[in-house]
Amino acid sequence: LGCCWFPRTCWYAHVPAKMEPGLKIRLCPDFVRSGACARGEACPDAHGRSELQTPQVFDGMPGYKATLCSYFLAGECSDEMCFDAHGELEVRRVPAAAPRSLSKRGEGQATFAFSDSHCHLDHVLLTRKYGNYWFYKHQRCKRLPCPFGRGCMFVHPGEAPVERPLERADLEELAAEIQAVPGGDFVGCIHSCCDVDEIETALRLVHWGREVLEGKIYVTFGIHPTNFEEFTPEVEERMKRALEACGPQAVAWGECGLDYYRRKTDIEQDPSVRDRMKDAFARQARIAVRRGLPLVVHSRDAEADTLEVLRRQVPPTHPIHLHSFMGSLEVLDEFLSSFSGGCVGIAGAVSYCTSPDAEGALFDIARAVPLERLLLETDGPYMAPNPYRGEESHPGRIPWIADALAQIRGVPADQILAVAHANFKRLYGV
Repeated sequence: LGCCWFPRTCWYAHVPAKMEPGLKIRLCPDFVRSGACARGEACPDAHGRSELQTPQVFDGMPGYKATLCSYFLAGECSDEMCFDAHGELEVRRVPAAAPRSLSKRGEGQATFAFSDSHCHLDHVLLTRKYGNYWFYKHQRCKRLPCPFGRGCMFVHPGEAPVERPLERADLEELAAEIQAVPGGDFVGCIHSCCDVDEIETALRLVHWGREVLEGKIYVTFGIHPTNFEEFTPEVEERMKRALEACGPQAVAWGECGLDYYRRKTDIEQDPSVRDRMKDAFARQARIAVRRGLPLVVHSRDAEADTLEVLRRQVPPTHPIHLHSFMGSLEVLDEFLSSFSGGCVGIAGAVSYCTSPDAEGALFDIARAVPLERLLLETDGPYMAPNPYRGEESHPGRIPWIADALAQIRGVPADQILAVAHANFKRLYGV
């Protein structure tokens, strides 16, 4: 397509593509600044968003120019056919809105409450500020020895990381967008801190959240299964101290669990990786039980082993959030029947097909989860629901996930929101 999402690490040959002549892909800076442009119709840029155009090769693809190009911001992309935006004048975002099913009532009044039971708020803010590949030469590589060598997107020993700081103003901007959802009353989100390198950022987010959002940012701490080796006794103690430092905003342990998909190659080369991952999960599950904290579980291509660990380590009445679950109906039934305190999270991918007859595991799960066991989550910045697909997801997208789920199940969207929020409060005790 003339644009690769991984230009620095792609091992395929790239064939240059040329921009169609006369195409207006960015806003005119003079027009944006003053509302007028001396060049008039001769201006090569768009005078207003209605004039913005899309190259034919990208027509119909969600997310064109929806986020900033991380490589452009790093001074490493000059491709005129880049899929991402080269500067704010190219950014195209869908305005904050509520689904039609939730915007029938009086203007100016909050008519529905919404909460996000799982997101990565730091990644949301980084994506908005630095693009989809904010981690490029910013995050350290956790696969050493690394198969990509010097072509790796991540920071290797001896390399200086690129600083990409977050500021309180970044959260203020996002908070304003979330609170601008027509008819909505944002009542809270759960930020998942599942990386040792992100503990300090989580503490800052909770602090800023008290000032900017009246304490509506809650947090969980744990180690993600893709980096399970990092769950050392020292890291465990750091996370426990962070949990205590957050006071009432710290509400659970996780996300932790099993991910045989992302570690597939490692498991094939060394089967003991699977057992060590299960051990790290079991140790974290025991922490949640000892502390009386809800357990946030990530499970991918590992459903049977996930259930095995849970049954051995967690009492059946303990609160568990099986987050963004996309496994089988059989495993769903086993989980719900085995753990009366368990709930299942549904994320934005459920909106990609909203027909009552939609086929596939996710849609079967969306229909099968009892409402009293349902949680809504964005897993932001990932899997933004329609009509925001291609942008970063964040708590303000929850009404659209509820709307999609309502269409699939044939029930009112406000009922989905109300029940899911009640489950959110019950499971997390907020």
